[in-house]
Amino acid sequence: MAQKKNKRRYKRELIKQFEVTFDLARLDYQKKIRPVQGKAILFGVLAAFLIYSAGFAIGYYGWQQQVVGYAMFAKLVWLLMIPASVVGVITWLLVKNRLEYPIRCEIRHYINSLEGERGLLWRYLPLLNELGPDNLNCKEMMVRSRDGNVADIAPEDYGGSVRELIDMLEKSGSKAVSPETIAELEKNFVEHS
Repeated sequence: MAQKKNKRRYKRELIKQFEVTFDLARLDYQKKIRPVQGKAILFGVLAAFLIYSAGFAIGYYGWQQQVVGYAMFAKLVWLLMIPASVVGVITWLLVKNRLEYPIRCEIRHYINSLEGERGLLWRYLPLLNELGPDNLNCKEMMVRSRDGNVADIAPEDYGGSVRELIDMLEKSGSKAVSPETIAELEKNFVEHS
């Protein structure tokens, strides 16, 4: 009975270690870009509106001066939606990428400081093998962590992998982590620190 309590205690300590080691708020890419996405959409809609309004004003002026007929003006009003939409989408994508870039750089810098030269995430591989052996995204992040190839890693993938590991650990319920996994985790942290 005491050994079972120790296993569960180790599981709780492991969850605390995750929360202390990884700043989940800094790794939450989706939460950080949410305000940026709204601003980018607003810029896209504004650009589309301006293009459409300019084309409409020119067409209306031509119709008032009787240079453009009524049927041509009606077609022009509908056809202006295509270039306005294209300009709006392009503006949205450009602004979105421009605003997300500093956020991505900040998260990458944090990931590089976490991983260092020897890596950090790969040390939890025994835990992943026990709780989620079919999670390929986490495995790929761990392989890249072990190889020291985190410079070009996608911040949303790394943060998602850490979050998935914590979720797997929390959702495993009363199932305790096996002694073999505990031994491998300790070995990874002791030998490679």
